[in-house]
Amino acid sequence: MTVEFICPHCNVEQKTDWNPESSLACDACHVNLSHFTSAKTDVVERCGVCGHDKFYLQKDFNPRLGLLIFAIGVIFSYHTKFISLFVATAIDFILYYMIPTVTICYQCRAIYRGFKENPAHQGYNHVHALKYVPKPKRA
Repeated sequence: MTVEFICPHCNVEQKTDWNPESSLACDACHVNLSHFTSAKTDVVERCGVCGHDKFYLQKDFNPRLGLLIFAIGVIFSYHTKFISLFVATAIDFILYYMIPTVTICYQCRAIYRGFKENPAHQGYNHVHALKYVPKPKRA
């Protein structure tokens, strides 16, 4: 199980293995960040970086690679009598079911890989995410 986050104290990107017996800490500034309160160590209920409890789920897949697969399918579609589009769709379908899901914190965007899915977490919700957009400071 790994946690990928940006340290709120020094703004350094971190990727660390999470161990239930130890606390989550920044490797650069050595600040203890662990806010985990879960009795079940394999399910994320509270963010270990910022302490918030609102998360969303998404597939751990680079969207640019997905667009590249379909762009290649479209480019060759005329020459292959559109068979390449069916192949690109089949590749996308297979990847969707093979690639694992990650849990992401709405507040700090920390990424939790290797944890079990929490049934309370759902896909990305734009309306819910607007609550966590940083507000501009007024002069």
